[in-house]
Amino acid sequence: MKTFGKSNYALNYWKRTGAYALIRNDHQQFLCVEDSDGNLFLVGGGVEGEESPERALLRESIEETGHEIQIVELIGKAERHWVSEKYPFDSQHNIGSLYVCELLEKITEPVEKETMRWVDLNYLEKHLFHEHHLYLIKQYLNI
Repeated sequence: MKTFGKSNYALNYWKRTGAYALIRNDHQQFLCVEDSDGNLFLVGGGVEGEESPERALLRESIEETGHEIQIVELIGKAERHWVSEKYPFDSQHNIGSLYVCELLEKITEPVEKETMRWVDLNYLEKHLFHEHHLYLIKQYLNI
């Protein structure tokens, strides 16, 4: 598994395993969540309890987009260690599984209120928050 960054053992350690969706439309744009700082994130999030990564991804998609998704295939896993400006006393560790997915019908209003955006690869490369997710996308696209 490809690793980005290093843990800072002088800080609180937070490990989060997550599952994320690579969803593209007919214009080869990628569906992302945009936070208030303009950072992009792939649809998905943390695995809770004994939940499988696939089940977590299906749940997160509905929470974030209101849409069901179909998981097509696993691209791979990568991990990132970092310290964010918002949590300067925490050494964060994200282990992400990335899946190719298809967006299906909208079944409800999203619970989360972040902006959903379709972006091209060039914009995604500049604004995707997690570099390990971009690494997996490029591996999948053979870039």
